[in-house]
Amino acid sequence: MRRLSRYQERVEELVADEVIRVEPLSRKKEVLAFVRSGLDDSSVSRSTARARGWGISVPGDPGQVVYVWFDALANYITAPGYGTDDAGYRYWWDGADERVHVIGKGIIRFHAVYWPAMLLSAGLRPPTTIFVHEYLIAGGEKISKSLGNAEDPADIVAAHGSDAVRWWLLREVARAGDTDYTAERLVARANEDLANNIGNLVNRTATMIAKFGPAIGHDPRATDLRAARAEATGTIDRALADFDFRRAVEAVTRIATEANRHIQTTKPWALAKQGSPELPAVLGELLTTCREIADHLTPFLPAAAARIMAQCAGAPIAPVFLRL
Repeated sequence: MRRLSRYQERVEELVADEVIRVEPLSRKKEVLAFVRSGLDDSSVSRSTARARGWGISVPGDPGQVVYVWFDALANYITAPGYGTDDAGYRYWWDGADERVHVIGKGIIRFHAVYWPAMLLSAGLRPPTTIFVHEYLIAGGEKISKSLGNAEDPADIVAAHGSDAVRWWLLREVARAGDTDYTAERLVARANEDLANNIGNLVNRTATMIAKFGPAIGHDPRATDLRAARAEATGTIDRALADFDFRRAVEAVTRIATEANRHIQTTKPWALAKQGSPELPAVLGELLTTCREIADHLTPFLPAAAARIMAQCAGAPIAPVFLRL
């Protein structure tokens, strides 16, 4: 028997005091409610007959097998080297500033209750953060082979491209609550944000620079655009710290939205026709904006970010994102 009850108070303290940070808050409350309801001692093994042979044999007792989940959790420390590679274990677990688990909501008790108790029993450090994600559903239903609503991710990428798939997962998947996937939603989001907004901005900017250049300086009228750029880095950093990818990439689309609005306000084509001395600064502001968008997109859409940067450097003009 595993003495789970012995660690009830300590596990509660770790989660309540956020020594183990469970995100989002609703999941932290779920864990605390479960722990406070009382933890009973439980066996980590069952009979071979009951398990139908599925499990890890208990040393010295061929009639018992260890539950797969109990052995699986230990991999978090044995894979980095616990018991075999002290330097690796210290680097990846014991001496690490953060020990983060990203898990599905169906296995929260194993990771936020049983696993910390196992570590406490062994005198080892617990994880620092457990982020619990929800599920993707399809057409309002759970994804399953029996329902016939499962799609191969490789097929989705082949049909729509990796940029569109990455973007949908970043822009549409909720931090809390299940997210409904449909191909129509993926296409709509890619067209709206990537082709019509960011891609349109890069194409317009590159075309106008090639036609009207040079692009030098900053436009003093672009206050809203510069504000969006200035706020983006902090917003993205805070959002990623909170595992909020949707808020992070929204900061990037806001920059593109402001830049497209600035184009409509300043009308660079009209400035070129007038021979206005303001034109280089307007184009320079737009070029700086496109470069910063590429920089922000690098961890999210690396291939697209490289294409944008190439356009900014004078590569042959071509759509960065095709409409789907």
